[in-house]
Amino acid sequence: MYLIRHGQASFGAENYDQLSPRGIEQSRILGAHLIDAGILPDAIYTGRMARQKDTEKEVRERYRQIGCSLPQAEVLEGLDEFDSSAIMLSQWPHLLKADPLLAEHLPRIYENKDSFKLIFEGAMLRWVSGASDSPEVESWMNFSSRVSSAIIRIMKEQGRSRTIFVFTSGGPIAAAMQFALSLSPEAAIRLNWQVINTSYTKFMYNEERITLACFNCSSHLDLHEDRKKLISYR
Repeated sequence: MYLIRHGQASFGAENYDQLSPRGIEQSRILGAHLIDAGILPDAIYTGRMARQKDTEKEVRERYRQIGCSLPQAEVLEGLDEFDSSAIMLSQWPHLLKADPLLAEHLPRIYENKDSFKLIFEGAMLRWVSGASDSPEVESWMNFSSRVSSAIIRIMKEQGRSRTIFVFTSGGPIAAAMQFALSLSPEAAIRLNWQVINTSYTKFMYNEERITLACFNCSSHLDLHEDRKKLISYR
């Protein structure tokens, strides 16, 4: 089972949920890499988000160009990303109370990487701790539960000896790592921050068990001549 993170989205734009030009290029490079590696999926799943679906479409188009027709993708809500904007808004009052100096970083959150990192990571760590859960925002416990339920469903539907592409996001990949390795929520969310756009995390599985084979594989980008331009995390 290959859990594939979507290509770079449109960070800072009015509509984040669309592939940037770099994200499209990353997705096409991934498709070519999977073909070169001789990997042919028996089944494909994707979340509901445009960036997830469009990454799958770009990979599918690469296969189509060599005359290979892939199985139709099944859309699962459980593969959707968490709502990071809602999480940051819900955690912001608590962060500001703990450190009033954070207020100076808020106006430049989408312009300054350090400001974004400071607020985003602080909010995410509070969120996964469950210290200030809000009924209006999906909790980490509920999020990780729906992701693991989606993974279990795929395992049971497909059975043994199948190759599966799952197009999703960094959060669900981190939750899958927590599920497979029994990680703490904090350890899982810290892994989320390391997941590269269009990297894949591979699991071996049967109907009852899932085992990590590789995490955050990005050789298709690492070996590319434009490596520095192509590696991205948002």
